[in-house]
Amino acid sequence: MATVLARRRVENGPRVRLNDLSACNGFDIMTNLSNITVSTLVICGTDDAMTPPKYTEFLATRLADAPGVVIDGGTHRVHLEKPDELNQQIQAFLDALANSH
Repeated sequence: MATVLARRRVENGPRVRLNDLSACNGFDIMTNLSNITVSTLVICGTDDAMTPPKYTEFLATRLADAPGVVIDGGTHRVHLEKPDELNQQIQAFLDALANSH
C-alpha cells in the first residue's frame, strides 16, 4: 500500500500536494465545535506528526460525545499501519452506539 501511495504522490505532483496541505491548513471549525452533536470517534497514532495526539485530546474534550483513541506506534497512516487495531476501535465505538439506543 505504501508503494501505491508513493507512486500516486509522484503522479499527482507537488502542486496537488501543496493544494491539499493548503486546504487542510485553511480548514478551521474550532469556533463551531459545539455545534457538532453527533457521536464522533477521534483517532490518531502516537507518532502522527501531522495531527498529533494533542489534537485528538483537544477534540475529545470539546465535542459532546467523542471518545478519543490514540493507537500506539501509529503515524498519520495509522489506518494502513495498524488496520486491526483501528478496526477494533471502530467496532467498539459502533457497538457502544448500538447499545446506547
